Amino acid sequence: MSFTINIDKNSKLILYKHTGFIKKEAIGEAWEEFLSMKEFTELKYNLLSDYTEATFDITTNDADFILDFLFDIKDLLKDKKQALVIADPYSTALSFIFEKQVLEKVRFKVKVFSTREAALAWLI
Repeated sequence: MSFTINIDKNSKLILYKHTGFIKKEAIGEAWEEFLSMKEFTELKYNLLSDYTEATFDITTNDADFILDFLFDIKDLLKDKKQALVIADPYSTALSFIFEKQVLEKVRFKVKVFSTREAALAWLI
């Protein structure tokens, strides 16, 4: 597993950091963790996903698969936000496309940022 998940109770955030190359299966593993966490499912914590040391090894078809998964849990995602902090150009471009699609289809607020500070300011 090339990711870590921590909880910031003061800010009511789930801090997710992924390193290396990310395949859709790794995204699925992280979401399984989120769905097992009371902070995410009951206490409505938002997500800060740090991909600054990672690169997506995901195609647009993989992104569609992830979008379908999020659609299936859209009721749980209501009123939640996820900030993605990304440095890699390909991952950034893919995430901007995903950001628009997930808002339209799932109504889940996902935004892409280049700095952690900007992401935190939006989430809190």
